Amino acid sequence: MKKLVSIFLLTVLVVAGSHKVEAAGFKDVTKDHFAYDAVMWAAEYEIIDGYSNGTFKPNATITEQQFAKLLANYYELEETYDELKKQTPAANWSDDFYNRLASYGVPLNGYFDNNIRGTAVKRGVVAQAIAHLAEGKRGLDESIQFLLDYYISTGQNPKYENRDLQKFFGISNNMTRAQVVTLLHRMDSSNFYDISEDADEIFQNASNTSINTRAINAQNQLDKKMQLTTVGKSPWAGSYSFYYKWGKGSTDYNRRDAIISNASSKSFDISMTTNDGLEFGSVEGTATITASKKAVMNKSSNGNRCVMEFDLLNNALKVTEVDCSAERGEGTNFSGTLKKQ
Repeated sequence: MKKLVSIFLLTVLVVAGSHKVEAAGFKDVTKDHFAYDAVMWAAEYEIIDGYSNGTFKPNATITEQQFAKLLANYYELEETYDELKKQTPAANWSDDFYNRLASYGVPLNGYFDNNIRGTAVKRGVVAQAIAHLAEGKRGLDESIQFLLDYYISTGQNPKYENRDLQKFFGISNNMTRAQVVTLLHRMDSSNFYDISEDADEIFQNASNTSINTRAINAQNQLDKKMQLTTVGKSPWAGSYSFYYKWGKGSTDYNRRDAIISNASSKSFDISMTTNDGLEFGSVEGTATITASKKAVMNKSSNGNRCVMEFDLLNNALKVTEVDCSAERGEGTNFSGTLKKQ
C-alpha cells in the first residue's frame, strides 16, 4: 500500500517543485545525519511531525507515548470507539494512540498512567511492540531475533554477540527519536506493512473483551524485565529540554534533553542527550540525591566516569558537567538549564 502512495507522492513532488521537499524537512536533521533518509521518509508519510520551532529533535531520547504515536501512524491502526479508563484520568495528547494500540493488544507499559507514558521507552519494549504487530505475540528473545533476522536492528553491544542476546540488543537502554524512525524505515524497506494475525484477532474482538482487559493482557505480555507499573511522584521526575538557535545555519543551535525516571527519595535514573550543531553526545546513569534539590551522578550506566551535578529549580533542571568526556562527543558538554516539559 505504501509503495503505491510513494508513486503518487513522487508525482506530486515533481509537479510542485522543491517547495514540498523543503516543507518536509527539519532544520536539525542535516543531510549528513545518519537518519536523514528515514526522517524524510517518515515526514513524507505523516508518520512523524516536528516541533513548532521547525526541529525534530532526532537525538533526543524518545518517550513511550512518542513511540506509541509513531507505531500507530506507521501501521495506520484503525480508531476505536472504546476508551481506556486510566488511573491518571487527565486527558493526554496520546490517549487516542494508546486506545488504538490497546485494541490490537500491543505490549506497552503506559496504558493507564500518563506519567509512565512520559518516561523513556526501553529497547526491549520497542522490540516486543514492533514484533507483536509484524509477526504476532512473541517473547522478548523471539522479538529481538525477529528484528535481527530481518536487519531491522543490528544490535548495540557487539561484545555480547552470540553470547547473550538480550545484552547484545541492549534491552534496558533508551532510544532516540531518530533511532526509532530508522527501525520503522527498515520495516518499510522490508515490506512489513500487514498486521499480524494475532494482533488482528485481538482487534476483531470476537470474545467482546473490554479495551481495559486487552490493555492489561498486553502489559502482561511484556517480559518481566520490561514491565513498569508505577512512576514515583518525586518532584525530580519528568522530561526537561533546552533549545537555542544562535545563527541562520542548519547546525547553528544548541540542544539539551533529559528524562528523569524511577525517582525515589534517594536516587533517580537520568538519560541525557546533547547536540551542539554537528556534535552529539548522550549519557545514561543513576544520580544520588544529596539534598532536597541537589543530586550528583559519578558514573554512567556503561561504567565510565561521568560526574554531573543537578539542581532542581522551579519547573527546570540545572545541569553542571564536572567531567563526562568519556560519554559525549568532542565539542559538546551537558551543562545547561533545561525547562520542564
